[in-house]
Amino acid sequence: MTEVVFASASHANVCRMNARHVRWGAGLVVWVWVVACGSSDPKKEGATPDSGTEVVEDGGATRDSGTVEDGGVLPDAGTDAGSVEDGGTDAGSEEDGGTQGPPCEKSLGVCAGAKRALVDGVYEPVCTARSYGQDYEAVETRCDGLDNDCDGVTDPSGWSRIAELAEPIPDGFVSSLRTDDAVLVSVIDSPDEARVLRLDSLLTLRGSSSVPMPWTRTESAGGLVRTSRLVRTVDGPALYYATVATPGVPPLRGYLVPLDAEGGPHPLPGGGIVEYPLLERASDESASRVAVDTEGNRLAVAWRTGTGGAPGHEVMGTVTDARGEVLVAPKVLFTSAMDITPRPSSLLWLRNGELLVAISDELPGLAGNRVRLRRFDADLDPVGEERSFTTSEEPLPRLVELGEVAGTPLESVALVLRSRATSGGPSRIQVMRGLFEGGEPQTWAELPSGQVPWFSALADDGALRLGWLAKVTEPDEGGTVHYWGRLWTQELGLEPTERTWQSGSLPLHVFAQWVLMEKLGPHNVGLFYMTSSEEGHFLEAIRYCTQ
Repeated sequence: MTEVVFASASHANVCRMNARHVRWGAGLVVWVWVVACGSSDPKKEGATPDSGTEVVEDGGATRDSGTVEDGGVLPDAGTDAGSVEDGGTDAGSEEDGGTQGPPCEKSLGVCAGAKRALVDGVYEPVCTARSYGQDYEAVETRCDGLDNDCDGVTDPSGWSRIAELAEPIPDGFVSSLRTDDAVLVSVIDSPDEARVLRLDSLLTLRGSSSVPMPWTRTESAGGLVRTSRLVRTVDGPALYYATVATPGVPPLRGYLVPLDAEGGPHPLPGGGIVEYPLLERASDESASRVAVDTEGNRLAVAWRTGTGGAPGHEVMGTVTDARGEVLVAPKVLFTSAMDITPRPSSLLWLRNGELLVAISDELPGLAGNRVRLRRFDADLDPVGEERSFTTSEEPLPRLVELGEVAGTPLESVALVLRSRATSGGPSRIQVMRGLFEGGEPQTWAELPSGQVPWFSALADDGALRLGWLAKVTEPDEGGTVHYWGRLWTQELGLEPTERTWQSGSLPLHVFAQWVLMEKLGPHNVGLFYMTSSEEGHFLEAIRYCTQ
């Protein structure tokens, strides 16, 4: 068991936050219009969110945004200055009788002992990778245990302010997806569109595209977004999103919008965009969950029946292809007792073609929740026995596929969840393996009383990596509630590592109840989160090297 502790920090210039929001069902926030303010943030000094992204490495020094293609590192962040090319000569192979050139400007890391290379018979006036060697990078992106940019720091972390948000965004309104040449992040911070941000491996903003909502590009009635997620299909990246009618009532509709390499929708010749309807439920309005199979051909969608005022007791599912053709008509997957409210939590297509579904039953009173797991075949018929166990409230169960290196299709699945204390005790992040072989949740991290973890999980070449936002609620003497937090990551068998960029805690909004993780390259991971202060609401990220 590991204890994670961070020191409380004082915060100056704390403003009062007032939030107005709309809820349907048990605590589900559909859309919010909030005016919020908080403490000033030390790392805002020098930040230029309007002009894109500021990338800061270690001790606060601002870097430019170049990068290098290196075994999976995303290529569109620029290249090293002075890569060794045909026609140039390395410093170690002089053409003037073996004499070595003058020493280079940089002398740390991979630049130690470097001499100026001859280029067309003349020594380089300023040393580049020709002189420094193949491990040199003008801006360090590789996580290879070397000081590649020769500044005395090996494998540095970096902070990026990616974009300002028009409104704070709750969980379900933000998602991320790595593609071959970018990291896409979708945010819905207005009722009119989804923004798809395109980032490079340094998490520098390289472009932004818009996916307009149906009511903004047609004459259809207005609506509200219920949930959204970036997915990968056989046709490339796509945005799944689901809507309900204003003010949060049926029908529930689900759509899939294919995206191009820039993250934008494909236009139709006569106007509009390519979009495939996946779901229409005349009597339902809950949030939904989506998963794409390993080949990118099939999409499974699950939702709870009923409405916020009259919640149903069934979780249903359907399967379509990547262009919206229904393969399996809606079927009941789970049924709960009349005094229990089920919530679909996570869907995962297994490598054997089965669909694994995790739901959470909200038990009456203070009895906590019951997590239920079941496998289904390609026709959504049950396979084997259901597995269930009781945990605390809001466990947020999440299924993660670790890949072939982790074993058979059932052995390679992990379930990550949290256990929240109800009487002032610690909260825990737990991981469960052997889901249908008697496995039990094992504690990875334990947080002190008063800290609530909002976590994400990443499968990386068979390894499970966790990231979480440890959030603290602090009411002041006047009764106004403020929110602060710090970022942590952990790998199996290692102590948790704090990733908070600034010295004090992060100023947060009440809806800062999510964190995202994406692999950026070999041993290189990005962590996305939202901060809120008197300056506004911001999507920010930390990139770091793993063990």
